[in-house]
Formats: sequence, structure tokens, C-alpha cells
Amino acid sequence: MKTFASIGTFIDRLSTWSGKAVAWLCLILVLELVYDTIARYGFNAPTEWSYDISYMLYGTMFMIGAAYTLLLDEHVRIGILYDRVSARSKAIINIVGYLIFFFPVTLALLYYGTDYAVKSWKIMEHAGVSMWSPPIYPFKTVIPVAAFLLLLQGIVEFVRSLISVTKGGLL
Repeated sequence: MKTFASIGTFIDRLSTWSGKAVAWLCLILVLELVYDTIARYGFNAPTEWSYDISYMLYGTMFMIGAAYTLLLDEHVRIGILYDRVSARSKAIINIVGYLIFFFPVTLALLYYGTDYAVKSWKIMEHAGVSMWSPPIYPFKTVIPVAAFLLLLQGIVEFVRSLISVTKGGLL
């Protein structure tokens, strides 16, 4: 039990660190969009790279931030029912949800995302959306990294739910 607590604390800290680290990308994204808007409408000089930078920054924030969001219990759920049940019932709902939805989807994302990223690195893939055509393989690497972080945090939350059901502890 003590070992799980220390591993859980480490994973919680990893999720917190990664979530707060990518939160800084929001500032960069806003500055990039403001710059592009001023360049486009103020000087009639649109950038070639703004669209690519925007989706890469936003995608990275969204994906890497998922584990931190899970840690904070801020993911979407049907609160009208969930909020009205006991802590033990919530833990049971969480366990079923993790087994039926979370683990299969996250493991598939990790497996296929890794394959997707490896193939991209092998061909040194570039984005074909804009004229700038930046390298896309580093961005595609975010997919399996995010899935792995999310899986780790999900395992911790799943075990916490199991402990809550079996020992009557809090979530």
C-alpha cells in the first residue's frame, strides 16, 4: 500500500508538472495569433506559418494536458447522476468506466499513436497543409507521449477507486 502511495504521488506530480508546463504554450499561442492578426489585417502581410503553429500548439496543450485534467477530475461526465450518488457508488461507476471505456481507448491510442509517430519519423514527414510545410513528426510524437501520461494517471485513479470500494476510503 505504501509503495502504491509513493508511485501514485510520483505520477500525480508528473501529471501536474506536464499539465502546468504545457499551459505556458497558451501564452505562446495567444502571442502568435495576435502577431498574425496584426500582420494580416494591419500590414496586409499574412504569415505562412501561423496555421501550422496554431494547431501544433493547441494540439500539444490539449493532449499533454489530458493527464492533468484527469488528476483534477475535470473531464466531462454526466454530473446530474454522478453528483447525487455516494462516494462508494462514484468509485464503482469510475471502475466500470475505466474498464469499459478508458483503458481500451487509451491503450488503442498509445498503440496506434506510437505506430503513427514511428512511421512519421521514418519518412521525416512534413505537414502538407500550408506552403511552409514544417516537420510534423515531432508533433505526432506528442500522441503516444500524451497517451502514456494519461494511461499512467488513469491507472492511479483506477487503483484509488478500487481502494475506495474495498476499504471504504475517499476518492
